[in-house]
Amino acid sequence: MRRWIAGILFVLTVACFGGVTAWAQEDEAAKANALWNDGKRLDALPLYEDLARDHPKEWMYQERLAVALGVKAEMATDPAEVKALVTRERDAAKRAVELGDPNYSVQLMTQIDPGAPIVAAPGSPAQALQQEAEKAWGIGDYATALAKYAAAAEADPKLYEAPLYAGDTAYAQKDLKTAAKWFARAISVDPNRETAYRYWGDALLRIGHDAAAAKEKYIDAIVAEPYNRLAWQGIQQWAQVEKAVILAPKIDRPAGPVADPKNPKGVTITMPAMNGKKPKDDPSGALWLSYSMRRALWMSEDFRKNFPDEKEYRHTLREEDESLTLTLTVAKELKARRDQLDESLRNLVDLNDAGMLDCWILINGADQGIAQDYASYRNEHRQLLHDYLERFVVHGGVNSIQ
Repeated sequence: MRRWIAGILFVLTVACFGGVTAWAQEDEAAKANALWNDGKRLDALPLYEDLARDHPKEWMYQERLAVALGVKAEMATDPAEVKALVTRERDAAKRAVELGDPNYSVQLMTQIDPGAPIVAAPGSPAQALQQEAEKAWGIGDYATALAKYAAAAEADPKLYEAPLYAGDTAYAQKDLKTAAKWFARAISVDPNRETAYRYWGDALLRIGHDAAAAKEKYIDAIVAEPYNRLAWQGIQQWAQVEKAVILAPKIDRPAGPVADPKNPKGVTITMPAMNGKKPKDDPSGALWLSYSMRRALWMSEDFRKNFPDEKEYRHTLREEDESLTLTLTVAKELKARRDQLDESLRNLVDLNDAGMLDCWILINGADQGIAQDYASYRNEHRQLLHDYLERFVVHGGVNSIQ
């Protein structure tokens, strides 16, 4: 985990704060930044210890101190020393977050358990090679790290992290061709993990300066793991560079039905607000009422019929699709004009016309129940999910579909 966090922070801090010396002109800060950008975390550690002490309100110093302490902990062998270093690492990360550090990866570092082992116990040849690669990477010896990661990938072709980190190491060396080769290999091992897509996008954007290709990889990362916050970081950073907007279609649905604990078939629904208007003038309330009634029927009867092997009711993709589709059907029967519909219903019509309603439900309208249906849908509709994000969620930037 620590190597993974450090890799993310290397990307974020070099890209966004490569000019640390522009806002901290002290010689010590300049030296620390130069060492950091060269990947020499251990050499930079004492400098960041000084900087974090002398500038207690600069979250960047606390963040880099935390990462450098984590690298030193990986090198240590004495359990007491390791625990002390990891404790300092966690505390520095907490201080960085308190000072306003926006990086989600730093938030993960605040949850590190100082008593947990840093790496898995040596076992297979691939694990041993991975550990050797970690140590070389930690001291900035990228050539050795890349060779060891490559060897680990050959030793265990099913190991995702070995090609992933090989690609990340090539990225640190600014070798886009090699990085792309290894990221592609990691994806072939597991196409449903977001990290390799996102790292590949970073390499394309920052080494290849190819914003269009980077966008494709960042979107692929979301398709792989849409419920993972990290999967969205790439496209969000891309949007900042490209002055684009990441915004899903707004569809405000009524609250879901509530089961009556005393009556297995008793269900309470939320009546939509009519705002004092008659249905013929503003049909939105009546349309959303049909949505709520269909969901109530699913909770009371249809779920058990359609999912007999599941012991407890859950909100499903099928239920949501049928409920929203019924809403559209009623709109047609009432001959409701587009200008009579609220924004949510207009967006619903657009998504349905594009054949991407289920994509919205799964990526932007899911709860814990619906999320359980995502993997099987992704297996059959990966490209459709990608196209949905590109058409309806990513607005502006290069080659955008509007």
